[in-house]
Amino acid sequence: MAKIILASHGGLSKGMKDSVSMIVGDLAKDIETYSLLPGENPEDFYQEAKECEEQILILCDIKGGSVHTALSKLAVLDNVLVFSGMNMGLVLDAVMKGLNGKLELAEANDLIEAAKDGMTVMSGMTSE
Repeated sequence: MAKIILASHGGLSKGMKDSVSMIVGDLAKDIETYSLLPGENPEDFYQEAKECEEQILILCDIKGGSVHTALSKLAVLDNVLVFSGMNMGLVLDAVMKGLNGKLELAEANDLIEAAKDGMTVMSGMTSE
């Protein structure tokens, strides 16, 4: 089973874990969260995660943000996949796929495509 870490600015990662737990119950109990708070440095978390040997799926809130930038350095390790653009669909899929053991890069890309497919906009407005 892959280790899943939700990483964000502020409390988004903790809220995401709470929401995912409502759907998958105990399957979310081992999800870890990392919340970057004012005055903290994401490099501290980088050092901690670098020492883990199991596969790590890190789902970050926003591409290019300080959390993503610091943690993306871990992607050079063979056991780490770093995602950006965390949303609930992506987290749910990662939890389900992560149960099956190591997630390959092609499967990770499938997770991204599924997360994109889950995004829509609806409007009663008409365009001319």
